[in-house]
Amino acid sequence: MKYLKLLICLTGGMSIGFFISFLIESLNQNPHEGTLLFESLSWYLSIFLVGVGGFFAGRKKWKKTS
Repeated sequence: MKYLKLLICLTGGMSIGFFISFLIESLNQNPHEGTLLFESLSWYLSIFLVGVGGFFAGRKKWKKTS
């Protein structure tokens, strides 16, 4: 459980970093499409992993209280 919370924080931080990097790259005059695609997919994957990890962490917590 302790490591699951750490994983959620890590992927949440990565998603923030990917989103900021995406914003900076999109402000570029000639953005590289591959970079934008990689960063957007990485951001979506990080958010998805945070959601899945949060679901499992909440599920374990809910089972203990029931």
